[in-house]
Amino acid sequence: MKARQYLYFVFSVILLSHIQVAAFEAQFATEYLVDFSIQQNGETQVNQQINITNLKDDVIATSYSFTIKYFEIFDVSAQANGNKATPKVETSGNETTIVVNIDDYVIGKGRQNKIELTYKTLDIATKVGEVWNINIPKTQLNNDTSSYNVTLEVKESLGPKIFISPVPDTEKSSDGNHVFNFTKESLRNTGISASFGSYQVLNFKLKYQISNPNYFYANYEVALPPDIKMLQQVKYSTITPSPNSIKLDEDGNAIATFRLKPKQKLQIELNGAARLTGRQINPAFGGKFESLPNTLIEKYTKAQKYWESDSKEIKAISNKIIDTNLNVSQNAQKAYDYVTETLSYNFDALKENFIEREGAVAAANNKKPFTCMEFTDLFVALARSMGIPAREINGYAINSGETTKPVSIQLKNGDLLHSWAEYYDPFYGWVQVDPTWGNTSGIDYFTKLDTNHLAFVVKGIDSEYPYPAGSYRFSDEGKLVEVDYALQGSQTPFDTSLEFKKSLSLNLIKIINGNQKYEVENSGETFVYDIDKTGLNLAPKQKATIWINNTVKGVSYKDYEDKESFWPL
Repeated sequence: MKARQYLYFVFSVILLSHIQVAAFEAQFATEYLVDFSIQQNGETQVNQQINITNLKDDVIATSYSFTIKYFEIFDVSAQANGNKATPKVETSGNETTIVVNIDDYVIGKGRQNKIELTYKTLDIATKVGEVWNINIPKTQLNNDTSSYNVTLEVKESLGPKIFISPVPDTEKSSDGNHVFNFTKESLRNTGISASFGSYQVLNFKLKYQISNPNYFYANYEVALPPDIKMLQQVKYSTITPSPNSIKLDEDGNAIATFRLKPKQKLQIELNGAARLTGRQINPAFGGKFESLPNTLIEKYTKAQKYWESDSKEIKAISNKIIDTNLNVSQNAQKAYDYVTETLSYNFDALKENFIEREGAVAAANNKKPFTCMEFTDLFVALARSMGIPAREINGYAINSGETTKPVSIQLKNGDLLHSWAEYYDPFYGWVQVDPTWGNTSGIDYFTKLDTNHLAFVVKGIDSEYPYPAGSYRFSDEGKLVEVDYALQGSQTPFDTSLEFKKSLSLNLIKIINGNQKYEVENSGETFVYDIDKTGLNLAPKQKATIWINNTVKGVSYKDYEDKESFWPL
């Protein structure tokens, strides 16, 4: 008889797929050794070694075949039992089927047929901006598979590891390669996703249209993209016109204030760049609930509109899923898993002129599909109900047209935004997660976030404010949000600069104690931190007043990477 094995690489446009290994009805035991070797140009050479052991005397394996969907392959070669074999390759639509005949097959219980198949593809590793993304399909194995071992080799020239999921069984460097090994147990319910590169640089041009309908002067605020330590560093190259002032709110947003004349309309243009860095966590190493700061619990576990953490519906769910024996991140993951496994996404949302935000309770009570807003709202509400500080992030997510990574906050004239969330862990700090893309793509967006999420605003103190870029409009003409990758190989500087000026003061006590008043301005294009070790942070163009003792010869400050510098006085 003829036994065949089918590997269905069911790829979506984001290269996520399922490999389904067909059962042999306990007639064979199969062992797999699969090697994915990523070359410097992104080409992947795949080598499959399959050992098929006969479990019966009267069953013969005469061929091996598998089908790959949405996968272009080339340079296919094969061997069967040590002899060169000619693989039969047929393509129909989006499917490619490869068949390897075993001409010199072996007969008898306990004997093995050995097949080796090699091919190349350009569809596993893709370069997006300055980052290489790798997606290897999820594998579904049956109980007859005795072993399934995968090796991923990535040239070190592609850059340092940003993240890899799941955690490999072993990891090492060898002959200029990052080498990761996985077993059947670690890959039973997941594929492999990884990113390599130092960081991603995005350029942005944002327009804010504000108007004063009053007959008197009035101040209006707009939120500029914030710095987010360890994840997002921004620079403001130009702000036209210049704001009257810039301040940082409690969520770390840079709030620019403009004073408008009566009946005045004003368009503000911000040109800048963002350097995005990935981070991966291990939930098992998360902090304890008792280590959560009381100030954050007070601020970020309150019930709010859309985050009804005190409602009976949300409490019933959180009480069911919380496990007091687990740490903060492990419980946050339970909230994430509940959202991704329970909600369904509304892929028709972009066809609508307006999608109303419905909030967490509506998402929990209704079986209809929802958008990223409700995915985020439900996660935030559940986390807060569990006593975990949580917030919402609105921003721009580059999905390269991938339908399984949808963005669903549609603004006028084609501006599209995305919503995701973050929670606070005492060990890791703020951790960003994307339950929407976790649901639609099947990729792990809990332990790591990719470098394609650019935050415009963080909402924690208020579930509705501040508004993200793209929301400020008085004209229906033109796009307000433009974001794209920086040119490959270009160097975008993210330098810091401060200016100190002595200022007059009538505070005699300060003067008697030998202190001098200074006006400090962040004259650079990037954020600065912990000025004079006081915890004072300044956004670009932001000003502040500080007192410095006359005996001090210089003032310290830190950049995004906590590198300390000194300004001589």
